[in-house]
Amino acid sequence: MTLDALKNNEEAIIVGFNADKQLQARLFSFGFAKNQKIKKIRSSMTNSTIMIELNTTCVILRSSEAKIIEITKELK
Repeated sequence: MTLDALKNNEEAIIVGFNADKQLQARLFSFGFAKNQKIKKIRSSMTNSTIMIELNTTCVILRSSEAKIIEITKELK
């Protein structure tokens, strides 16, 4: 399952990334990492962007970026 499939206010755990090393490094700089707990806050009206809560920070991602972040809903 990927991050873009989460519904509003659902939580999940990051399990991996389907991206090149450069994009992975960019996401890592924002705090995205394996085993990190995340929460989808909401999507834009056109679903082109997604607001994510990561730790105590809100991050806005493009939907295309959210599609490369693999997640599981099984919270630890």
